[in-house]
Amino acid sequence: MFLLILSLCFTKSFSFFIGVSTSSYQIEGQNKGVSIWDVYTQKNNLHPVGNATNHFLYYKNDIKTMHELGIKNYRMSISWTRIMPHAWNEIDPEGIQFYHNIFDECLRYNITPYATIYHWDLPEYLDISMNGWLNESIVHYFLDYSKILFQEYKDKVKFWMTINEPLTTSTQGYGKSCNFAPGRCSEENQFLSARNQLLAHAYVGYHYKSNYEGDIGIVLNTNWIEPIDKNLASQKCAETRMEESFGWFMDPLFFGEYPDVYKDMLMPFNETEKNMLIHSYTFLGLNHYTTYYINSNCKESVSPDWTQAKSTWLFDQPRGLEKLLRYIGKKYTKTLPIYITECGFSQKNDTLLDLERTHYLVGYINKAHKIIMDNIVNLKGFFVWSFLDNFEWSSGYNETFGIIKVDENCTRKLKLSALVLKNMIPFL
Repeated sequence: MFLLILSLCFTKSFSFFIGVSTSSYQIEGQNKGVSIWDVYTQKNNLHPVGNATNHFLYYKNDIKTMHELGIKNYRMSISWTRIMPHAWNEIDPEGIQFYHNIFDECLRYNITPYATIYHWDLPEYLDISMNGWLNESIVHYFLDYSKILFQEYKDKVKFWMTINEPLTTSTQGYGKSCNFAPGRCSEENQFLSARNQLLAHAYVGYHYKSNYEGDIGIVLNTNWIEPIDKNLASQKCAETRMEESFGWFMDPLFFGEYPDVYKDMLMPFNETEKNMLIHSYTFLGLNHYTTYYINSNCKESVSPDWTQAKSTWLFDQPRGLEKLLRYIGKKYTKTLPIYITECGFSQKNDTLLDLERTHYLVGYINKAHKIIMDNIVNLKGFFVWSFLDNFEWSSGYNETFGIIKVDENCTRKLKLSALVLKNMIPFL
């Protein structure tokens, strides 16, 4: 039935791909350095990452499996603590070589690597010495670190992503939620860390565009917030909630200033910063997982008909992806290339027969296809989160998103969702 649906929905008349996504800290293991997450999990008595899936040892088999599944696009990240494990600017040649090996293996199988520079694993020594993302000097540290990566891997990587989900880092690591590393939480820290991440991205993106031939962007995340009814107050709450989260980062990138909801409370960007922000990217990465209703009292809810994941915040509602992309096309851009850089489902009672995850992925990918056919935005690709069952931050190994099962012995087994994707890809 899945193949019939896919053969009817997809044609080869447009350029669109399905890829897979991972991050270094969540899968690699065998890291010499200490990150803020190593300290945070120990301090808060959470499950440590250990050696994760041991991708450091099994990367050749993992990339070969991608090839066997027909995957030609792989989003991954580079670990700052593997490149500079012990101190700022003390580069480990073995760490540098590891990512050469990764990229060489990808290119051997004609897989295009999309490299994320920062996916939450800040070296602990930068948190101790300068308070991490709370210090404006981090902008220049991040630029200098990125320059090393660009120069080292310029012949092998042509798609770069600067920072993954600055919203999550700011709200959960430094702000009101306070359930992520490094746990330095206050309202002031929330907004300061966001500003520094935006400027770090801007400096790095502007530098790359000025000095290299290739593509670079940032990865933003957002839910879709839907008014529960036609009440004007509900609609206003939905607009405000989208501005508070998505617009907080999108507006500076597209317009050089914060959205109206923040203009009276946050320091504006100067003209140089505005120019760098607006000219800091050639594409947008978008992490999207789920949708919420919101009522006239600005209270969020979901429909009882939506399937809930193991992650309590995650529900299967693909219509939200379509509405989010229509919102972006109307408010921000119809022409800038956009990649769905993460989208996935942590199934309850996850087994090799992962029907709920498969239903989720087929539904969301079909909505992405509809957006392309309707010419709403310039959507180029869809990276499934995630390739492997992996370490899920504060949830440890309790929630699994992978299309490949990884057990405690790091044995890999394909799930149904992987097989469905394998059969979907030839239709693209």
